[in-house]
Amino acid sequence: MIFKSVGKPALACMAAIAITLAAPVLAERPVKVGHLTHHTGQYGGFGDFFDGITDFTVNVINESPPMDRPFTVIHEDIGTIGETRGVRRLLNVEKVDILLNVSHQYDQYREMLLRRIKHLKKPLLPSVHGGSIDPELGGVGTEPLFRGSPMDTAQSSAALLHLSESGKRRIVFISTTLKGHQQQRDAGKKAAEKLGLTIVGSVDIQPTWTDYTSVVKKVARMKPDAVVVLSAPYNGGLLVRNAADAGFSWTIVGTSEWQEIDFVKTAGESALAFHESVVLSAYAHVESPAWEFYQKAVRASPQAEKIGDVANSYAMQYYDLLVLTALAIEKSGSVDSDKWSTAMHAVSKGKGQVVHNYAQGITALRAGKEINYNGVTGSMEYSKTGVVSGHFGIFSWSDGQLKRISVADGDRVAELNQ
Repeated sequence: MIFKSVGKPALACMAAIAITLAAPVLAERPVKVGHLTHHTGQYGGFGDFFDGITDFTVNVINESPPMDRPFTVIHEDIGTIGETRGVRRLLNVEKVDILLNVSHQYDQYREMLLRRIKHLKKPLLPSVHGGSIDPELGGVGTEPLFRGSPMDTAQSSAALLHLSESGKRRIVFISTTLKGHQQQRDAGKKAAEKLGLTIVGSVDIQPTWTDYTSVVKKVARMKPDAVVVLSAPYNGGLLVRNAADAGFSWTIVGTSEWQEIDFVKTAGESALAFHESVVLSAYAHVESPAWEFYQKAVRASPQAEKIGDVANSYAMQYYDLLVLTALAIEKSGSVDSDKWSTAMHAVSKGKGQVVHNYAQGITALRAGKEINYNGVTGSMEYSKTGVVSGHFGIFSWSDGQLKRISVADGDRVAELNQ
């Protein structure tokens, strides 16, 4: 084989061609989003809904994608294989740029993930379910975790504030052994003490149990004014039904997870009507141009049936978080974790032009302007560790529809959640 040397002019020409060819290839290469979702297991009923709101928001973004790189989504069911295995598959097989929804099992693979981010500067870690992760973690390039909602503990504080304002004084907590529910229970106890309420009991339950009658009878002996139940939809629905079947009519407050229709199906309308009150604490929307755009766009989309209630807090969190994620990618000009994390703080607060949807934001950024995204859930200001501000409401189910019955004082909730 004969090797020939290449002169400098030829090398320069080849380099120019390479640059010319590389630019459009990079621009067209999609940003891969690995979505940790649930189609089986305890939260399997959420699967189509979670996928639907993700696909809807990605479609909105892809009308004018950041850096001209469209988003593609891989929906990874972790209900059976677990979060850790799902994460490893998305990283090692799919090689995603964005890992959406690290959650309860984050501490099991965190060190591995951070080592990867240190060397590759990815994946980015926006998470709707990050409220269960230690609030001291995140918000920086070395750990680019940004949450789509306040800490899970805040919704528990909002629930206790509702009970206090309703005149309830004797409180019992029932919580599954899941880490997030235990955190909410502990925060709820602290909030109750600050509010001058009396905690007369706390009971742990297993999510695999198929009957909670013995738990119901135990709680009844404590003579509560109200019962705070921290559980998945099925467990909460079953407990509500078991209590009604046993003849106990209580004031019950559940979590945002009870927005899933499986809760109503399991509890039954007759059991819900039997109790003095059954409500849940969840993220609420703010009346604004962002809300007007979002609800109309969802209802007109192919995903409308999967998403269902546009005011569902999970739907709004997914939407706002993914929009911010894309705007920060445009702002930073890359999916580099350091640059993106800085941009996430920049586009969500400050003195920039206020924008209420993705199209407004991307247009302003491309015009060289600073922006401040105010979304469906209001101002999306992040703490140094990637915890976002929030707006809470109290909701109840009626005739198969979830209705907001009151709004919690956000400042008071934040104070109670300290």
